[in-house]
Amino acid sequence: MECHICFSAATAIKQTIQCQGGRSSADNRNSPCNSYSTAKTEGEWYRKDKIFAKDNREACFTVHLARIPTFHIATTVGPCIILVVLMIITFILPLDRGDRISFGVTIQLSMVVSLVFVTDVLPVKGALPFFATLIIVWMGLMGVFLFVTVANIVLHDREGSLSPSAKIIFLRYISKILLLGDLTEEKRASDGETGLTNHSAIKLTNYAFETDDKVMVNDERQGDGYEKTGQLSTHPTGPEASSSSRIPELISSVKELTRVMKTEMGELTTAVHKQTEELNKTMKNEEEVSDYTLLAKVLDRLCLVMYIISIVAAVPMTMYLAK
Repeated sequence: MECHICFSAATAIKQTIQCQGGRSSADNRNSPCNSYSTAKTEGEWYRKDKIFAKDNREACFTVHLARIPTFHIATTVGPCIILVVLMIITFILPLDRGDRISFGVTIQLSMVVSLVFVTDVLPVKGALPFFATLIIVWMGLMGVFLFVTVANIVLHDREGSLSPSAKIIFLRYISKILLLGDLTEEKRASDGETGLTNHSAIKLTNYAFETDDKVMVNDERQGDGYEKTGQLSTHPTGPEASSSSRIPELISSVKELTRVMKTEMGELTTAVHKQTEELNKTMKNEEEVSDYTLLAKVLDRLCLVMYIISIVAAVPMTMYLAK
């Protein structure tokens, strides 16, 4: 930016105005003629002066001002670029959490504050400065992608399956382009693991029931043996009479103990069976991944790529439209 100040003598007809003295090493620190002086720092500006004679009729003094870019890069440009980069975290956070929307809205409000600061600091020449226009474009793009993120979160919680053509397009080809791999294979692998888990749980339950049946049969056989032993020795003599009289009591105690064990084993088996079913349901819900969840994952990565491309492309487009 230059500012020219000229003086002329309107009554002088024959006299001329000349700038005495040229640029030499001796008067470098003084105001030179017909050339700019050494740049000096004045606050956030670089200032250079020049004195010259215009058409030998006017004495002119020129001040050239250049803004120091470091100040505005540190206070205006840098924070806005950091906020734009931080917006990428919105696409990295898990889809099943609500922190995405709150984080994105916080970034948007920070961009509004930066825009207010830019419009107050930068000079206005009948229109918004280029950087203020760029901030408005970036804010618009961030708002659009926030709405897309909300739709993606709703899609993530949806249950069901996609059509075969949609699976092939999004979960196979587009996911490979976005470096996510073939998500259809991941879906088949998760279904296979769920089937194996349920099969193992069923085998465990059957084994518990078989063990219970074996214990019950062995207890019955032992009781029958005691009864037969008591029937064979119906006529004990001598010291055996006192011990043989206690055999029926022992048999009844064993039967009572067997009955209690059967009851306890039945309750324990039922409890194990219920816990196994609940565990199977929980593991199935955790491992089962719907097609819409995988589709939301692909669209989320696609939004990340599109956001980066649009933010970078907004710079030359804004410069071109501002001309």
